Amino acid sequence: MKRYVFLLLLVPVLYGAPTSAPPATLSKEADLTTVVLQPQAEERLRLKLVAVERRAVPAVRLFSGEIVLPLAPAGTAIAPVLGGTLDDVLRLADLQAAADGRILQTQAQVDAAKIARARAERVLEAEAGSVRAVDEAKATLAVAEAALRTARAQRDILGAPVGEAAKARRTWVRVAIYSGEASLLDSNASAMLRALSASPSSEPHVAKPVAGPLTANASAATIDWYYELPAGLALRPGERVAVEVPVAGAATESLVVPFNAVLHDIHGGQWVYENTAPHQYVRRRIQVMRLAGAHAVLASGPAIGARIVTDGAAELFGTEFMTGK
Repeated sequence: MKRYVFLLLLVPVLYGAPTSAPPATLSKEADLTTVVLQPQAEERLRLKLVAVERRAVPAVRLFSGEIVLPLAPAGTAIAPVLGGTLDDVLRLADLQAAADGRILQTQAQVDAAKIARARAERVLEAEAGSVRAVDEAKATLAVAEAALRTARAQRDILGAPVGEAAKARRTWVRVAIYSGEASLLDSNASAMLRALSASPSSEPHVAKPVAGPLTANASAATIDWYYELPAGLALRPGERVAVEVPVAGAATESLVVPFNAVLHDIHGGQWVYENTAPHQYVRRRIQVMRLAGAHAVLASGPAIGARIVTDGAAELFGTEFMTGK
């Protein structure tokens, strides 16, 4: 009997007394991301608000571009382009020096042939020579002049001297386009160019398409498109840039916000602050699909017309998590 009484007393100790309290309390995400500012604090932060828009954004493809120097005169494309590799510079300089040497050599042959022809003609006039000698001198001169024209044409193919091309500061960007995707892109439209060191919120540069040499990479199945950089853009040959090439006839309606309104947390989450009431700001989760200039194209986000914070968004983020000054 004592044994059964002991077991009955031990059951509450092992399993605990029943209770009606829930094991956890759930909170909505919106309740945790609301910041209410005092008017004085809001004035110090100097917040700027813009409305979420839906606009037609041209579809683009992002490629890597390389800054190159065109060696051909303006309006022609039969000349190489110079990148940033020292081996390419030295090889091209060597070819140009050899071509310049052939021009000097053939020019000397032309000058010597002209002297020989003039001498043969004077001798013939003095009735001391022959017509055959004059004809041979003329033929030698014609061969030398043909060699000179060939040497000059070969030199023109190699373009301007390497040193002069660097001083001209006329720069292009070479973009390797996958062959299977080239038909989907608009080759006549201007591309948007951004340096890798530039801030995502900065305005991109407009690069116009130009007729460059017909180069390609068969092993990578790519063809090269060329764009001319705007004047005054200081980029060195060989430098890599991000290039957005428009898709032919494609534009989609999407939510758009300024990129400087987008915030990123330590987990990679993307947020914006929406002004829902006077002095009240709610952090909304968004998903950025891509960039279009200085704007972010959203896959999901606040409704159209929602007022979000641009200038001061980072300070507001620091205020919410107590990381600001």
